[in-house]
Amino acid sequence: MKKTALYFLLFSYAMVILKPVAPYVSDAVAHIFYYSQHMATVHYENGKMHVHREIVNNEKKDQPSKEIPASKKENSANDHISLQVKQSVQSIPVIRSYQIIATASLLNNYLAAEYPPPRA
Repeated sequence: MKKTALYFLLFSYAMVILKPVAPYVSDAVAHIFYYSQHMATVHYENGKMHVHREIVNNEKKDQPSKEIPASKKENSANDHISLQVKQSVQSIPVIRSYQIIATASLLNNYLAAEYPPPRA
């Protein structure tokens, strides 16, 4: 019983992973094994770009609407975290007769401390 459940989980996971390439595989199988029937039906009705149309329709169907209410948006921690990076070696670039003096505040553009995210 455990093996059957594991095989079922493996099969379902593989189908989810391979779903984007399924139209290409089914079209290739149809061209190999059912060429005349495939050409007479699918290509006659939809043309030679039928796989592209099918993929575009699947993407439109799978994508949720772009308008998400502000109350349902997920706030990720990446929006509120800044990493503090310190440079150990600083060099002053020299251009022929002109010297550009760069201060530490210009070279290290980071926050002095990590601040917690704002409270809602």
